[in-house]
Amino acid sequence: MKETGYICSAETMIGAIREIGIVPFFRSPVPGWSIEDLTHPDSGFYSSDILGPWDWKIDAIHEGIVYGKYLSRRAAFATEEMYRHLMNWRRSLSQYQFAQGGMLKAVTIDQRLQKYLSPVLLSAIRENESLESSEIRSILDRKVPLQIRKKVGGHMEKYLIPKVTRQAVDFLLGYLDMGTWTVIGDITRVYRGPNCEYKGWQRNTITTPDALFRIVESPSGNPFWAKFLEEASESSGNPVSTGCSPEESRQVIIDHLAGLYPGQRGMFEKII
Repeated sequence: MKETGYICSAETMIGAIREIGIVPFFRSPVPGWSIEDLTHPDSGFYSSDILGPWDWKIDAIHEGIVYGKYLSRRAAFATEEMYRHLMNWRRSLSQYQFAQGGMLKAVTIDQRLQKYLSPVLLSAIRENESLESSEIRSILDRKVPLQIRKKVGGHMEKYLIPKVTRQAVDFLLGYLDMGTWTVIGDITRVYRGPNCEYKGWQRNTITTPDALFRIVESPSGNPFWAKFLEEASESSGNPVSTGCSPEESRQVIIDHLAGLYPGQRGMFEKII
């Protein structure tokens, strides 16, 4: 396991992510398990003058690292293999079926928001393959009638009426990320001012892992991500991925992380 202060460049950050497999961006309840913990003090996590990991995450995405808010609704990185296992597990859970238009009863305010708006949002992202965050609000305003938004009610009403707000979009994207329905597709640097300076301004797109990895429906009738797991197994020579049940995929992640961070299995079981 890499020691604290190891990360000092985009290359070392990508190397750490590949070694750990799945890791939060910011500090987590597990000591040492975050990009922040592993970053050298002179490399930008503690200084606004140096962009460090904030900028290097762009290089990580371009190298095939999967980035999104899928660990406790907070930013995280994962290798393709670990993310496939996470996808296999999370999509089996009933609380994330609202995104697919599942018939689960929406009891809480949050669940009503997920039930009425997340399928519309996910469908729009799938149709376009990717969307910028700025596009999402207008799409939801157009495609989700006001009377449907009113059904959500409670504390969320002010975020949906008369217009869908950034807070509502952030909540929905956090839900979709946790369900492994969406991830960050790409991040581009934004240069501003008369001198076209880059000071960490970025623009990102939202996509689905299905579009990112070109996953297609399985003709066998199995979940379409199962084919992705099988193909990964064949290409990597790793038999663990083949035919994994959702629970087995969860255990693959937990076993791997617990081996790197002894004594933290209980915490990983809560987070994954």
